[in-house]
Amino acid sequence: MIKIRVACLVMFAVLQRSAESQQDVIIEESSSIESVHAALGRAAELPCDVTPAIAHDSVALVIWYKQGHNTPVYTFDTRDGVDTHWSDPATLGSRASFRTSTTPALLVLTKIRPEDSGQYRCRVDFIKSPTKNTRLNLTVLIPPERLVILDQDGEEFRGGAMGPFDEGTRVNLTCVAIGGRPAARVSWWQSHALLANSESRASVSFTLQRDLYPATLTCQAVTDPSISPLSENITIDMNLYPLWVRIIGGARPLVAGRAVEIICQAVGARPHPTISWWKGATRLHTIREKISPDGNVTSSILSIIPTVEDSGRIISCRSVQQNLKHSVREDGWKMEIQHVPIPKLKLGANLDPDNIMEGSDVYLDCDVRSRPDHDHVYFTYNGVIVKGSGGVLVSRQSLVLQGVSRQRAGAYVCVARNSLGEGSSDPLHLDVKFSPVCTKKDGVALRAARGETMSIKCDVDANPMPSSFRWWFNSSTYTERELTSSNGISTDAYDYRVNSSSEYGWVQCAGTNSVGRQTEPCMFHILPADRPSAVQSCDISNVTHECFLIECNPGYDGGLAQEFMLQVFIVENGALITNRTGMAAQWRVCNVSGAQSVRVSVYAYNRVGHSEPHTVTVGLLEHPQRHTGISSVSVQLSAVLVSVLCAVSVLICVGTLATFALCYRHCQPRRGEKPEKAKGRDESTKDLLEDKSEAKDEKHSDTNPDIIPIETKNIAVTETAQPLLTHGHCCDRPICDQYVVRPMQYHVHPYNIDANTPSLSLEPLELSYLPTEYRLPHDKVYEDWLRYKNALPMDTSNLLPPHQLTPQPNSIYSSIKRNPLKLVKMPELDPCRLEVSNYQRYSPSLQLNPENNTARYNNTQMNEAQPITGNERQQAPNEASNTVPQR
Repeated sequence: MIKIRVACLVMFAVLQRSAESQQDVIIEESSSIESVHAALGRAAELPCDVTPAIAHDSVALVIWYKQGHNTPVYTFDTRDGVDTHWSDPATLGSRASFRTSTTPALLVLTKIRPEDSGQYRCRVDFIKSPTKNTRLNLTVLIPPERLVILDQDGEEFRGGAMGPFDEGTRVNLTCVAIGGRPAARVSWWQSHALLANSESRASVSFTLQRDLYPATLTCQAVTDPSISPLSENITIDMNLYPLWVRIIGGARPLVAGRAVEIICQAVGARPHPTISWWKGATRLHTIREKISPDGNVTSSILSIIPTVEDSGRIISCRSVQQNLKHSVREDGWKMEIQHVPIPKLKLGANLDPDNIMEGSDVYLDCDVRSRPDHDHVYFTYNGVIVKGSGGVLVSRQSLVLQGVSRQRAGAYVCVARNSLGEGSSDPLHLDVKFSPVCTKKDGVALRAARGETMSIKCDVDANPMPSSFRWWFNSSTYTERELTSSNGISTDAYDYRVNSSSEYGWVQCAGTNSVGRQTEPCMFHILPADRPSAVQSCDISNVTHECFLIECNPGYDGGLAQEFMLQVFIVENGALITNRTGMAAQWRVCNVSGAQSVRVSVYAYNRVGHSEPHTVTVGLLEHPQRHTGISSVSVQLSAVLVSVLCAVSVLICVGTLATFALCYRHCQPRRGEKPEKAKGRDESTKDLLEDKSEAKDEKHSDTNPDIIPIETKNIAVTETAQPLLTHGHCCDRPICDQYVVRPMQYHVHPYNIDANTPSLSLEPLELSYLPTEYRLPHDKVYEDWLRYKNALPMDTSNLLPPHQLTPQPNSIYSSIKRNPLKLVKMPELDPCRLEVSNYQRYSPSLQLNPENNTARYNNTQMNEAQPITGNERQQAPNEASNTVPQR
């Protein structure tokens, strides 16, 4: 239905156009054409006046025509009360739309194509008002397709950079816009500066200067201001010459032999130049290069050690840029070299260095080359400074040797000094010529046997060496006999043969050189030689089952250097085990296992012969044997071993008993013998007893000695006895360096006294309740008490005062019989800290005499003895039942 209606409208429009053609022509002639521009691909808005001429009228139909088309391209119909839009599918299609909401109304074309350009007419039919026609010319703007840049040769340039061009080059460039409608406007720009402007194509020409670098040009083509211009950038690469090339620091003096670095810089060069160093015409290679971060400065650093020969030469750095004409730049200066003095030592005029004779005068001159100048010159001879004395004269730069001797021959050096140091000349070797002289003036003793030929060398010192020698023999038999060699040529060596005893004597030689003949000949004393004598004795030591050490004393060597030879044979079969030689007659022989004994023969030999052998027989130790089975032999050996052990044990026991018996007899005093110290003790006994019958007491003391030394009595221990005195090693004082006091066992032991002495029976004193801390300070106390006790008569009741016969209340003994000497409790003593002064403290009733080992009873001190404290008294039980019977 819609299609039929649209077709009817089209037919109606065609008929109406034909009917009003005359009127349309009149309108076109009177109406203007509006131009509309639209860029390709964008949107175009074609205005249409839809305002009615009569008020309150409305649009009934809008028809759009395009020049060249017989039918409408677009319609807008409102006659049925509904807005109907139609677009020619072949021309505009969906790209067209009509807007009536704007003033004027607009036909909007999107995505403009080039074929959309042309003249359009808008016809508007109203309900009442007459028809209106609006004509428009649509122009589609098409930008250029591309820009083409042509160089000065008319060649198209492709890429972003052109060149490089050398600095100062004239450059011509042309930019052409290809395509586009209407024709584009083409221009050249550098930064914001316009260089050229023209339609469709533009050309520019300029000279490349350093200030243009980096040269970036832009070609721009503009079709319409509403369209973005098409542009092309081009960069012109330039080669820039360096602004300057110079050596940093300029000319300055250098020191020979001292390393220095010189810097050359090239500034502003592009590309980076190659810098080379030259010393005169010689290129130097000890360089390294450094480029600044911005690439503007290129530095070349030369490391050089100047020499003296460099003085005055030109040192320069040269900058070259590849592929850049006339790019060489150079800077340099003449080198000034400072150095230590360079002396040169030479012989004086008219002196031939190859013909300086002993005794002539020699002049040495020193030429010095120095910068700065030298201030001191001296000479050395073989490293020693030469000082003027004894025919040696030293001037400023000269040395004179008067009457030079062969001892003055050697290396002479001239040394000069300036502010930089010292310089030495090359050694000048002074060669002094002299006639031959024997090196050994005292002669040489040589030994030879009869029939032996020896080679004798004539050692002489000469300059030059002798060209000929003369040999002769002199002895008591021959006054002088010429010696000639078999070939008739006289050399410095001669083979002398001793055929008889008359040919022992002196062989002499003398040499001759260009200076003269030897005045004092060299002498060789030929003495008889013999084979060495046998070794004197041999010592065998360090013998094992397979090794031994043998040392022998050499005999007479026969007048020649001797060596020694050792031969070892097995005694059983005579087989040779080893054969050794050596400069000394000492060997350690091993690996001779398997033989019980070996025979050793030692020879001494020299170049004449060998001595008689010295033979010894060495018995080796046997290897220990292992027995793993039980046999009758093993049982027999075990029995013998047990018998031997038993016999040895019995002998040891018998020897021990015999030793104790001898000691016992030795310790007992002989009957009727008086000890050596008895006389000294007799006097103390008289003072102790104070009796009228002194003679009787002395007679009694002769038969019964008043003092029995402790070391002469044999103490028999009834219980488990322990000696009161034992040897110890803890003491560091003289008083206890031999004995250590042990805890006292409070037992009274019986003493064995010989038959002439009345028997004395003492029962043991059982004081087991007493603490073991009661100790004697030293064995002297106990010994003195024994001496005093034996000095008393059998009945001592008439010797002691009556008040001392009763027990003391503070005593640890219950009666005088129990404690006749009033022994007091003794504290714990350190046997290593005893002193002699402590004797009296712990034995107050005795006066000791260490000189004669006697003791004196002191009644006063007895009463003043230190009592036992109350605590100690409580520890002691009732002692009434334990009494000691008086003798």
